[in-house]
Amino acid sequence: MKEAGAALSVLLLSGALVAGAQDAAGPAIWSGGFTAAQAKRGNDAYQASCSGCHGSDLRATDAEAVDLTGPAIRAKWNGKTLEDRFETIRDTMPLGNANTLGDKTYMDILAFILQFNDFPPGNQELVPQTAKVIVFVPRP
Repeated sequence: MKEAGAALSVLLLSGALVAGAQDAAGPAIWSGGFTAAQAKRGNDAYQASCSGCHGSDLRATDAEAVDLTGPAIRAKWNGKTLEDRFETIRDTMPLGNANTLGDKTYMDILAFILQFNDFPPGNQELVPQTAKVIVFVPRP
C-alpha cells in the first residue's frame, strides 16, 4: 500500500512539474517573443523564398507543401519549442536548398509565421536563445 501511495505522489509531483513548465514557457509565446519589424523582414523573406510552395497567405499552393496557418500548423507545432520549428525550417527549406538563407533570416521568417497566426509581437526579437524556451501553445 505504501508503494502505491509513493507512486501516486511521484505521479502527482511529475504532473505538477510538467504543468508548471508549460505555464512558465507557454505564455511567453503570447507575450511577444518577436518584434513587428522582425516579422516584416520575415514577410519579405518569406514572400521571396517560401511563397512559391507555401502560398503568399501561408496556404500551400504546391501539393507537397504544408499549410503554415490554421489547423495544420496547430497540429504539427503544438507543444514544440520555437527552436524545434526554427531547426525544421532551416534544415529543410527551401526544398533542395536547405540552410541557405542564414539563421537570422530563418528566425525572421518564423516571426512572420507567428504574427500571421495571430501571435502578438513584443519588444524583443526572436533569437536562438529565446527560441529554446518558448513553446508553441494554443491561445490560453
